[in-house]
Amino acid sequence: MITSKRGVLMIARKSAWLGLLLAVFLLAGCSCKKYEQQIAQMEEQVADLQTQVADKDATIAEANQIADGLRADLKKCQADNAVLVEQINEVVMIRIPDKLMFASSSVMVLDTMVPTLEAIASQISQHPTWDAYVEGYTDNKKILEDWQEKWPSNWELGAARSCSVVRYLTNQLNLPAERFAAVSYGPFHPVAPNDTPEGREQNRFVQVVLHKPTR
Repeated sequence: MITSKRGVLMIARKSAWLGLLLAVFLLAGCSCKKYEQQIAQMEEQVADLQTQVADKDATIAEANQIADGLRADLKKCQADNAVLVEQINEVVMIRIPDKLMFASSSVMVLDTMVPTLEAIASQISQHPTWDAYVEGYTDNKKILEDWQEKWPSNWELGAARSCSVVRYLTNQLNLPAERFAAVSYGPFHPVAPNDTPEGREQNRFVQVVLHKPTR
């Protein structure tokens, strides 16, 4: 989907061409079917672009509403300062550090994170046309040998943690499962260098991405 700024520019260009074509058509006094078809096609394209821009603007406005609602709800939660809510155009992202979400070497959601997940679930419930990707991210340290039978690599650990969050949102908080996808990026999309303990800690998180799919 095009951005609003680009969409407005495209509409202006299409409208200018349409006006030029109409002027030529009128000056020539021509009733040629070819020109009539071109004018009709350009009018249809302009109308379609206007619809796309309006739809995008409405989605961005709804994303603003979701992000603002999340920030307000998360202020009541213990993890407020550590949970990052970010909006980029039509997408809202909620990043939760894994040390808040899970016990060490575990994929079970901690009880202390229930209010945070309830706040996220509330916004998802209020916006039934939006879906969610739940993404698992890890650092690049090799899984300890004692855990490799369960999670051979960070791919599996990231997937297990994202699936655990999806299960909680759908099983415990009764959200429709068809609105979710569980994704693992493992260690391959770091947000900080992996060469320090602090950087590795930043790279271990679960992110809930809210988006409005084209149906």
